[in-house]
Amino acid sequence: MMPMYQKILVGYDGSKSGRAALEQAAVAAKHYNAQLTVLWVREPLPRHSDLPGEFEGEQEGADVYFKERQAEVAEMATRHGISIGCETRRGHPAKTIVGFAKEGNYDLIVIGHSDHSELWGRLLGDTADRVSDHAHCSVLIVKQPEKSAGDKTKAGETQ
Repeated sequence: MMPMYQKILVGYDGSKSGRAALEQAAVAAKHYNAQLTVLWVREPLPRHSDLPGEFEGEQEGADVYFKERQAEVAEMATRHGISIGCETRRGHPAKTIVGFAKEGNYDLIVIGHSDHSELWGRLLGDTADRVSDHAHCSVLIVKQPEKSAGDKTKAGETQ
């Protein structure tokens, strides 16, 4: 019998919901002995700039950010005893994730749910919603567990 999932793709941005999605994808990859790839999609950089060096500065910042995400992924791989590939692409997040998954013949996409309010998500078009609407394969949208009443900080308090 073939495993349920052989190739799993995670859309990862380093957010809390992204980390929750990566965690669940790592557990699934280990369970199904599946190939796991993390995809970080960065918005396209402007083609021109008003300030000298602005483009290069943004490129360097993006490279540093990607290296930080790679370190988080490597730590997750070590913790679960699996191998996780890392890829980065430029483009619209939902469109790029869907296209990458189809081209790579992935059979599951795992993505974190945004923390936007329902109205805000409708106005902007949540990435997870767009991925689930257009993907050729199954999509697991991972939501963060709600905080319990004891986890909330009162106004004026710091953590």
